[in-house]
Amino acid sequence: MLLSWSIPPAATFALLVTALVYLRGWLLLRRAGVPFVPAWRAVSFMLGLLSLWVALASPLDTFSGFVLTAHMLQHMMLMMVAPPLTLLGAPLIPLVRGLPALAAREFARPFLNWRVAIRIGNALTQPLVALLLMGVVMFAWHTPRLYEVALASASWHEVEHACFFLASLVFWWPVVQPWPSRPQWPRWAMVPYLLIGDLQNTALSAILVFSDYVLYPSYSTVPRLFAFSALQDQAAAGAIMWVVGSLPFVVPAVVIAVECLQSGALRAPLMLAKRTSSAGKLLDSMQRVALGSGFLRRRLGGRIAEAVSFVLLFAAVGLSLASLASGAVDSDDAQVVRLRDHSRSCVATVLAAPGEFTTGASDFSVLVQDLSSRNVLTDAVVELHARSAGGSQSESVRASSKDSENKLLQSASINLPSEGDWTVEVVVAHGGTSSRFSLPVHVAKAEADFSWPWPYVILFGFSALLLLVYVLRHRGARGRTPDDTVRLAKADPSRAEARL
Repeated sequence: MLLSWSIPPAATFALLVTALVYLRGWLLLRRAGVPFVPAWRAVSFMLGLLSLWVALASPLDTFSGFVLTAHMLQHMMLMMVAPPLTLLGAPLIPLVRGLPALAAREFARPFLNWRVAIRIGNALTQPLVALLLMGVVMFAWHTPRLYEVALASASWHEVEHACFFLASLVFWWPVVQPWPSRPQWPRWAMVPYLLIGDLQNTALSAILVFSDYVLYPSYSTVPRLFAFSALQDQAAAGAIMWVVGSLPFVVPAVVIAVECLQSGALRAPLMLAKRTSSAGKLLDSMQRVALGSGFLRRRLGGRIAEAVSFVLLFAAVGLSLASLASGAVDSDDAQVVRLRDHSRSCVATVLAAPGEFTTGASDFSVLVQDLSSRNVLTDAVVELHARSAGGSQSESVRASSKDSENKLLQSASINLPSEGDWTVEVVVAHGGTSSRFSLPVHVAKAEADFSWPWPYVILFGFSALLLLVYVLRHRGARGRTPDDTVRLAKADPSRAEARL
């Protein structure tokens, strides 16, 4: 079962592209002599992306629908491991620098210099706001109602994970204070800040540990993969979150407290002076990098070639990501138990989508466990046979874990072509024995269902937004003579630079 990895193609591709962009920017900054991106920062950023990928692809995600303890460990990686490691990589400048020149100049830099974006960023990373946001997101998603929604829907499960990760990035921002951001509170204030964050974590853990009933009913209905009950699983999840989950808050708080005691009150002005001088060095280094990239652009044929290459690269990456996202929709998380039965050798649990069956293809998943040990028999051979009430129609298909996002399950899609009563027979072969389980189903007529290709719609909308931003930024530059540009540069150098 520990080999039950489930690779999410869209998330894997997105994280890989992010890693490549960061590495490109980090290498360019290092070559330009920027001193604020040592190798350990790049290693930290890559470890952050790796821990995020492990949380989404490892057996923690596979077990999350069956074992609350695994789900809590997954949440801890998303909230307490991946965000601080990512921020320690000082990702802002390397990511911008790693983008294609046109994207950095026309979109990333104007957005980061936009006053509204700056105000929103400062407001979100204000420690009091970040602390409240973290608490609201963590407690809201762990209420039984929202937690059950996430368990029942793969899409909402992904939204839950995104909320945890983004809220945690905001929470850890004042603690890590990634370069080149500036702190809004004194450094010593991060000690009570982290301790209050640990208090929120402890409160949620205590609710799980001391509850005398199962908070999330889904864990009472799914098959148990281990010997302990759903209530014991809930208590274990709370205990791990209480003990292990406190370390990411307490250890940094102790380190910061020791640093503040050793540094004294005179360290802040000295650090400010160092940062001011470092900012000048950064500008010089970035200017050298820009000159080098300008030379390359001239060699490649100017900004027309730059624009064409950006459009082609954007289309290739965007279409690939949209294709992976649209094909990654899986119904494993949205299935419910339709049958649980046992033979002399094994226990079979049949899952399918909630609601009535309709004509056409229906997805079934089967979990096969040993009768005595409850170990999952991933090597069992599972076949599905559907037969209409009169026996005039029949369909057969073999299930496989390759077709399932959750590798503990063996899934297959079987066609139910007509309305009426059907019987789905599940045949399980393992260890020289064969077991049969029957599931009666009623099939209704399927209604027309139209679903939007949301990944492509989002890609089209984002592309239109980028085009609109580009047009608005350059609407006054058309028809301007070189003399006009010189006069504009003398009057407002920053505006002239933005127009170029």
